[in-house]
Amino acid sequence: MDSNIISHLEKIHESGTRDFRWENLRHLVKKYVRGNSVLDAGCGTGHMTLSLINAGYTVTAIDCEHELTSFTQSILEKNKQIASIYTMDLMDVKSLGKGIYDTVICLDVLEHIADDQTALNNLVYTLKEGATLIVSVPAFSFLYGLRDKKIGHYRRYNKADLLKLIENSGLELIKIRYWNFLGFFPLLISEKILKKQINEEFRYKKKNTFFHNFLNMWFSIVENNICFPVGLSLIAICKTPVIKK
Repeated sequence: MDSNIISHLEKIHESGTRDFRWENLRHLVKKYVRGNSVLDAGCGTGHMTLSLINAGYTVTAIDCEHELTSFTQSILEKNKQIASIYTMDLMDVKSLGKGIYDTVICLDVLEHIADDQTALNNLVYTLKEGATLIVSVPAFSFLYGLRDKKIGHYRRYNKADLLKLIENSGLELIKIRYWNFLGFFPLLISEKILKKQINEEFRYKKKNTFFHNFLNMWFSIVENNICFPVGLSLIAICKTPVIKK
């Protein structure tokens, strides 16, 4: 891999360790992981993959970008950890096999895919009976704006949209909730009133700042334990049905 790309990805990975949003989303999601075999669908720079392996899970990690899967592999090697890592998008995920995972995690991925229903169906195909699927997506279609377009979002999701997607895939809903209440109103004001993209650089400041410590505590103590009526993200925990014989 080109040294400039590696340097860029290292900066993204390092900033992700300081990002109160991703840090606490990982903690929340891991509460719902069941079984041993886990598919991290959309591994990015490997934060969730590494966290799951450190927690004792057997992990398969996929991403559609070769640079990201290569970088994730290098991160695992640096930490003396092993996972099965493949470069593929969710249109090809059935090639991993039918009914092989206890849990599939798909965080902030479906909004980047034109045919999100087929993508979700393909993920379900890889799950065992009674297995768990955890998905997060950006919430509220009326908030779709400059930031979404810039980072390649096809859409944001109303709760009814995500519920329909889940129902059509044959999944059974366990829990659905909004998350990131604190960020809802700043984004609303920035995108819909001021008509400009919100500045998110504060998310990546060093951990010794008072602001970061406050936000980290807020998400850890409040957001991860209280279900608010609105939020920037929708998180759904689902399971595949058990077929009675």
